[in-house]
Amino acid sequence: MWNVKCGVCHPERSNVVAESIYETSQLVDLVELGSKEQDPDLIFPFFILGVMNNKQFVVNPFGVNGFVLSNDAGDAILIDPSVSNEQEEAALANYIATNNLTVRHLLNTHLHLDHVLGNAFVARKYGVQPEAHEEDAFLLDLQEEQSQMFGLPLREHSPGLGNYLAEGDAVEVPGIKLQVFHIAGHSPGGIAFFCENPGEVNGQKDVPPLLFPGDIMFAGSRGRSDLFGGDDDALVSGIKTKLLTLPKETVVFPGHGPMTTIADERRWY
Repeated sequence: MWNVKCGVCHPERSNVVAESIYETSQLVDLVELGSKEQDPDLIFPFFILGVMNNKQFVVNPFGVNGFVLSNDAGDAILIDPSVSNEQEEAALANYIATNNLTVRHLLNTHLHLDHVLGNAFVARKYGVQPEAHEEDAFLLDLQEEQSQMFGLPLREHSPGLGNYLAEGDAVEVPGIKLQVFHIAGHSPGGIAFFCENPGEVNGQKDVPPLLFPGDIMFAGSRGRSDLFGGDDDALVSGIKTKLLTLPKETVVFPGHGPMTTIADERRWY
């Protein structure tokens, strides 16, 4: 059993109602799937998935979606926890402490600056090192340049990678297995994490597969390819051959913006 806490930033694409929103970091608590009418004033309606816990944080000026996946034993995997200020750090730390979680993995879908802003904090506080694809490692040497390019303040440099992830690898804690797909194009070392059999998630049984593609795929679009080492042909090819071939019911949680499904995204290719 594990829990997934997730955010959906697009009211038209979901019929769920948020229970509470932490305004500063846009940290959103679990909400329930159902037919309740939405509050039109909610910018970020959120929904619950089940036994795995997936908590989504929408953080930093670029609105990165970060995730905390955890099982009933309290083992946690963090995906792109890119907190960028003390309030966001406190929100993440409070969630981890309140739920008695032990952080086992710090995963980055890629190493553009907006996705690694929280790496130093997480590494220092929880004693884990970032894990990402080796082909993106050079981006950690360009953090100052990226900060100037994007106008994104850099409080701390991300530490170096503690482990390289490659195509075919798997990241696991009991009850949660994430398969690694390497899809270059948005960045040379972009990776997506795929959970083929999530089982029960936040109380719901038989949850469909889950995909965390970072900035490779968004709802109705794909990542830009005009940054360091970008390649649109490679990006489109990887999406077509590795992601769109996944089960159509797969729920996709991108690095920015609302969730989608593989069925929805097939329409665009």
